[in-house]
Amino acid sequence: MVLEHPQILIQLQSLKSAGFDIEGSKQAFYPTPTLSVERAQSNGGIDPAYAGSPQVAIFKLQQPIWTGGRLSAQLNKTLANQDIELAKLLEIQQSLAVKTLQAWIEVLSTQRQQVVLLNTRSQLENLETKIERRAEQGMSTQSEVKLSRLRVSMVNQLSKQTKIQEDLAWLKLKQWVPEALSISQPPIDFPEPWPELKAHLNTTDNIDWESLSARQSPVAMRLEGQLRLQEFELQEKRAAYQPDIYLRFEHQRGNYAYANTPNVNRLMIGMTASTGAGLSLQNQVASLLAKHGSAQHEIALTQRLLSESVQSDVFNLVARQSKAETLHLNLESMQEIQTAWLRQFDSGRKTWIEVMNAAQETMQGQLALIENDTAMQLSYWRLQIFAFGVARWAAP
Repeated sequence: MVLEHPQILIQLQSLKSAGFDIEGSKQAFYPTPTLSVERAQSNGGIDPAYAGSPQVAIFKLQQPIWTGGRLSAQLNKTLANQDIELAKLLEIQQSLAVKTLQAWIEVLSTQRQQVVLLNTRSQLENLETKIERRAEQGMSTQSEVKLSRLRVSMVNQLSKQTKIQEDLAWLKLKQWVPEALSISQPPIDFPEPWPELKAHLNTTDNIDWESLSARQSPVAMRLEGQLRLQEFELQEKRAAYQPDIYLRFEHQRGNYAYANTPNVNRLMIGMTASTGAGLSLQNQVASLLAKHGSAQHEIALTQRLLSESVQSDVFNLVARQSKAETLHLNLESMQEIQTAWLRQFDSGRKTWIEVMNAAQETMQGQLALIENDTAMQLSYWRLQIFAFGVARWAAP
């Protein structure tokens, strides 16, 4: 899934390009060959500047000796850029993993909700049948029949809406996992959390989520790479204040000024220096210093945002764990009440509206438990992705 996603494929090409840039920067330390061939044609042959051979070929081989650190800075820039592209790849992978996680949990959550709604609808339909039978016997009014039908219709409509939400969740999931196949609705086991989560919840208190997430954060890696890139750009600009010293070998065939001149070999040492147009180099250095300071502040901001996100998930996980026990007890109590009131309704000691309300309260309790479990799942697995990376927790 990850390697076939278009975002990943695009970033892999950028990472490949960064590798070629590194190889190109390494080649800058080696001699640079140059071949120039010129042929001069003068009117009447009386041009004193080109009185010799009409064609001259010069082969040059120039080796840098001293660049003030410019070549090393350029190489380090490409290495830093490769780290940035790798961090971007990890950032995309993490983003896809979180989106896949959210869509997957939404699929399971909506399926669990549909099971609850179908069970509730079945109970209300059975109760509606009893009300209709009682109405035929004159023991209930037609308004009671209409109200019972309305309750069934409301639950049925809610079930259809939940099914639409499931279809939308599948649509999003298949954007990230095209080979995802539809699964049947899972059975509901309300007294226990999902097995994957239950196996790990007891260890969460001993994990430093914030520290692990900070070390794994691809955003922080990317910003640190950008900071190093700016430092090397600064070194490159400052190296321009120093001269470049080079050694050049030349082999010349022919001579424009003198005819029949033998081949000539030359060995030269030279120096070049430039500060740019006016004070432009100084301004470029000042600009890079300002960008460097901005990058440092951006790293600090990213650390704060990451800390806030991780702490929010940790607090939500703890709160949801604490709330789950209360919801379980509340649901068990409502189910017992619903069962008892249904028996009392059959014996004439409870009204149909009380039994209907009990069925809906049980449904609400089940849906609340699913919502709490879903939020707990999302926080926990998101923490796992942030703290341990995508490879370890590819799917819940």
